[in-house]
Amino acid sequence: MVETYTLNPNLTKTAAVAEWLQQRIDWHIYLPNQRVPSVRKLAKLLNISSFTVVQAYEQLVATGVLIAKPSSGYYVNTQSKLVQPNDDKRKVFKHPVIDTRWLVQQVFSDIPHNRSPGVGTLPRDWVRNDKMEWAIRQVTQQADSFIYDYGNVQGYLPLRQQLVQHLHTLGMQTHADHVITTAGVSQAVTMVARLLTQAGDTVVVDGPGWYWLSSCLQQQGLNVVSVERDHQGPNIEQMQKLFAAHRPKLYLTNSVLHNPTSYNLHPARAHQVLNLIHEYDAYIFEDDLYAAFVPGGQVLRYASLDQFERVFYATGFSKSMASGWRVGMLVCPDNYIDDVLRIKTLSNSNTPEFGERVCHHLWTHGEYRRQIKKVQQHLYRAHERMRKALPKIRLIYPEHTQAGLFVWVDMGQDTSQLALDAYKEGWLVAPGQLFYPDVSASTHLRLNVSTTSDEFLRWLGDYLDKSCQY
Repeated sequence: MVETYTLNPNLTKTAAVAEWLQQRIDWHIYLPNQRVPSVRKLAKLLNISSFTVVQAYEQLVATGVLIAKPSSGYYVNTQSKLVQPNDDKRKVFKHPVIDTRWLVQQVFSDIPHNRSPGVGTLPRDWVRNDKMEWAIRQVTQQADSFIYDYGNVQGYLPLRQQLVQHLHTLGMQTHADHVITTAGVSQAVTMVARLLTQAGDTVVVDGPGWYWLSSCLQQQGLNVVSVERDHQGPNIEQMQKLFAAHRPKLYLTNSVLHNPTSYNLHPARAHQVLNLIHEYDAYIFEDDLYAAFVPGGQVLRYASLDQFERVFYATGFSKSMASGWRVGMLVCPDNYIDDVLRIKTLSNSNTPEFGERVCHHLWTHGEYRRQIKKVQQHLYRAHERMRKALPKIRLIYPEHTQAGLFVWVDMGQDTSQLALDAYKEGWLVAPGQLFYPDVSASTHLRLNVSTTSDEFLRWLGDYLDKSCQY
């Protein structure tokens, strides 16, 4: 299987290709007696000459890593050295398993975006802000005044105040004392889950929903059940049954540009859900990470109806500004703010103020708003392209999809095998089973509209055509 297409720049090209293949043999991506990519195919994938690949292959033959079979190709030698404990800290998988761990590993690898229709982020050139270096310089000049102290455990005050001001424009009333900065939305999830639940409790998530979320909650010993999510919101009849049967403490969702469907929330459904939450003395964790991509921002959220009585609201900049800063913000109900602060203090004391200051500089600068408008335009055009392209390969663009990062497409067949076959051809895709806590079989695929290339769609169309022939 091809995992990444970047060679070590510190080696000659021949040595870098040899290292690249040796690593994948060590990691059992290529198994003993398995044929490695042909010279021509690997040259294309790595964007190098066939001559360089031949040199690298022959070098590996000479060292006993590969064997050459005339008129057949190159194969992994059955005596090829396996990875030793200190060679690499990555876990060896004899047989690839499509699960959350697998997808997370690939997302954090260096597979290029144009080969990753299953990735969850925008291309770097879409989110790159020309003022980033300026903001870093501004904060660096002020560093002597704050860098030697722990800072405010609640987070950088001007950033929290800016969020409050922004939420007011969206119809949500709160103040800075109820806002806590976090290391991304992921830390907000774990803190609220620790606050409201204990091992063995049941929590509800959307099905489909964010794949990382279910795995994170299960790792905390929670029983994670899913409620069917459609273009209006969660299936209220099913949700009522789940609440009656399990008495969950928490429902975790993202109501705006939902991951993986890019659906929003219907007002009537939102009211029904909040009534249920009050009836069963439960709470909502509302992940609004994609808020920046909604033109005007005027889309209904649970928090705008509830005004933080039973809603924990989280947002951040990992999708719209820079994933590397890991800056998120959590708004808490008044009676829980002290408890959440205690959890944050005992887990990591505080979050780095440097990144929070940089994000504040960028957020309050006009260039960020102009950049976000460009992203919104890019997303709209990408969806229009998908709306036209999918029917050409006999797939349906979902009717109620909004202009978010993703489109949730029914392939008409189990997509776990499709994901494995795509990976063998150098594509990273996100099969539907990963978006359900029980990892049940799914015929859907989450496609990132910003990274789904025409080349991939051609591959997908050919793959589906071949599948229909069997």
